[in-house]
Amino acid sequence: MAGQFSILDYVVFLGTIGVSILIGVYYAFVKKQKTNADLLMGGRSMPIIPTSLSLLATYMSAILVLGFAGEIYAHGSLIAEMVLGPFIYIPLGGVIFLPTLYGLKLTSAYEYLGQRFKSETIRLLATSTFIAQIVLYMGVVLYAPSLALNAVVDFPIWISVIAVGGSAALYTSIGGLKAVVWTDAFQIMMMFAGMLAIIIQGSINVGGLYNTFTIANNYSRIEFLNLEVDPFVRHTSLNIFFGQGVFWLSSYGCHQTTVQRYCSMSSFKKAFQALLLTAPLVSFTMSLAVLVGIVIFANYAGCDPMTLGFITKKDQIAPHFVLEFLSPTSGLMGLFIACLYSGALSTVSSGLNSLAAVTWQDFFTKIRYFRELNDTQQGRVTKIIGK
Repeated sequence: MAGQFSILDYVVFLGTIGVSILIGVYYAFVKKQKTNADLLMGGRSMPIIPTSLSLLATYMSAILVLGFAGEIYAHGSLIAEMVLGPFIYIPLGGVIFLPTLYGLKLTSAYEYLGQRFKSETIRLLATSTFIAQIVLYMGVVLYAPSLALNAVVDFPIWISVIAVGGSAALYTSIGGLKAVVWTDAFQIMMMFAGMLAIIIQGSINVGGLYNTFTIANNYSRIEFLNLEVDPFVRHTSLNIFFGQGVFWLSSYGCHQTTVQRYCSMSSFKKAFQALLLTAPLVSFTMSLAVLVGIVIFANYAGCDPMTLGFITKKDQIAPHFVLEFLSPTSGLMGLFIACLYSGALSTVSSGLNSLAAVTWQDFFTKIRYFRELNDTQQGRVTKIIGK
């Protein structure tokens, strides 16, 4: 069931992409990011709050909005316990990894492996694994919002993927890390706005947040503290708490995109402050996604769109809700699509900038020709890699 975009919907959606590109243009032609020190490390002078927002946006994609909504709609709120993990694991990751990795002033996190094990083979294998992982992940991140856009306005998926991926590549390659960080900060605000639109409108539909939780609880969708020890149970409190620990520690402790962010700070203190600030921001963002799922369930309790044949997969529930309840208000459907694409743009741009960093540092610097280029020429090569 495809809807109809109004002019305001197009303004909101295209405006989000346009602002992101303009930020890249600003840092390319006004602030003139020319060297690798600027393009890859932001001159090692990045401010705390935008860097924290960028760390947040890097790992919060459209998959969060669509996935959490579908998970809670179909299986309940136990997954919401994930919001507690960042308060423990992100600071812990900073304590364990930050002193060593920041002290080395790395551009590529995998430089550490080469130094630690005195093996270029190990370093290059790790870099190659990262490149493969991030390329595959970016494909999924781009596909998710493109699928949602196709569902609501019947827009061809392949055009959407190319257009949005190309936009991210453009502003990332010309504007460098500073453009990525500031576009991330803008895009995470768009994600907040899109999720809040669903929460507010959905709550109004059922008479407020209290009624929302009451309905969800009456249908057994509110669940916490499942202490079973059973590998065949979908989720338990124990596997959520300990399982996510590996993800948070790796993502916010030693993953290339994170290492690149905190090594772009001017001091260890600022880097650690940025990481600490990220923890509550991650929990807040995930809490919004949880509320989205609970609100959507409350609106469809007793009349399941999947059972009625309106959707075929649980991940389609959020776009279906938007079509039914937000599309009558001009601009809100565009805001939802902008929310999804903001998540995709932030993740893809961070991925591309990190790919450029490791490709230059771990491969190109091994070639004498590239090592002997001056700073501006090296920057041009990096811009090409980023595309």
